[in-house]
Amino acid sequence: MSKGRKVLGIALMAGVFLWIVYYIIKIRGYTVIDSGSFSDGQIAAIKGSIRSAVIISGLLIGGLLGAVVQRSKFCIAAACHNIVTTNDMTQTRAYAMALFIAIPATQMLYRFGIVDIGRSIYIDSPFTWLSYIAGGFIFGIGIVYAGGCASRILVRAGEGNLGGLVSVLAFIFSSGATLWGITAKLRVDYFDKLTMNMNNQYLPDVVSRVPAWAIILVIEALLLVFMLRAPKGSEWRGWRWPLAGAAIGLVVVLAWWVNGLAFKAIPHVDSFSFTGPDDPTLLQTWRPKSLTFALADAQTFRYIILWTGESINFAVATVLGVVAGSFIAAIISGTFHWIAPPLQQFKYNLVGGLLMGFGAVLAMGCNIGQGLSGISTLSLGSFLTMAFIFLGAIAGAKFMTWSIMREA
Repeated sequence: MSKGRKVLGIALMAGVFLWIVYYIIKIRGYTVIDSGSFSDGQIAAIKGSIRSAVIISGLLIGGLLGAVVQRSKFCIAAACHNIVTTNDMTQTRAYAMALFIAIPATQMLYRFGIVDIGRSIYIDSPFTWLSYIAGGFIFGIGIVYAGGCASRILVRAGEGNLGGLVSVLAFIFSSGATLWGITAKLRVDYFDKLTMNMNNQYLPDVVSRVPAWAIILVIEALLLVFMLRAPKGSEWRGWRWPLAGAAIGLVVVLAWWVNGLAFKAIPHVDSFSFTGPDDPTLLQTWRPKSLTFALADAQTFRYIILWTGESINFAVATVLGVVAGSFIAAIISGTFHWIAPPLQQFKYNLVGGLLMGFGAVLAMGCNIGQGLSGISTLSLGSFLTMAFIFLGAIAGAKFMTWSIMREA
């Protein structure tokens, strides 16, 4: 890629980042505004402004993620199965860098009262242990067959890969069926009923004798040691992969920041409509959230085909943003190409996408939702899910290798 194209790409990403910061500042202003003398019309206008800011921020955050993943080729699927397929842990270390940034930054937002992660689904949900284990393992197998993780298949579709598009469509179909359709009964009647009696899943509360700062320090130290132990000749020693991992971690934090402030601003502006932070109506729309693609992909499909009966939200905006961001990045870099993989790969894409959709909804999140956003909250369920995503990806990679060798 020419120097001019690189400069243009970097300038665009920097501009998008600053635009997101602008909306963060704008939403924050609504959390301290004195709305006591506002009319109903003024309150409605401010609520509309907050909603618009959240949606545009979602589009921008998704676009930034799509561009970073497209240019870096970052993929948590590779971070998982490369451990056994290529013995190369470069992408695993990039994932570690993303966590290294996301965990302390998210916890700081929580400690300073900016984001109430205790209201997020990762903390404030029953500990459905079997769903985490089975869903994570199935999803891990799926990302191997699909040829990429939840964000990567969207990016591949955005850069013209028809195999990635098949995986995305299969993922949408399967996740929608498991959320609202034919396989939802299996999830609700069997998997979700097996829970452990826990008030919340926040790890410092689960291990109450150990202070939160000590847990964070230990996790950060382990991640740092893992990254520093990269071999001297490894690609990790350059700037590309550490920077990509840090950027993805930052994107997760920005998403928490935007939604956390909106969750604070809405009841502050419209104090008569909500009974408190536990109000079901408030949680249904404004619950603090970051990036995830299990529910988001299915909601995006519903929004596209039922536009008159649906409304766009942050999750839908991020999906559209990822596709748009990867497409723009591919066009600027000259890497956009229509690619049709061999028939066998199409079969893998289809099977992988179906497994991913079912597993992600069962586990209440994908590799991004549970593996980055969830772990940044220090949710016990997220750690368990991600562990089984790793195991599933390794098992899937070994089985695929065995199958290919058997057919050869």
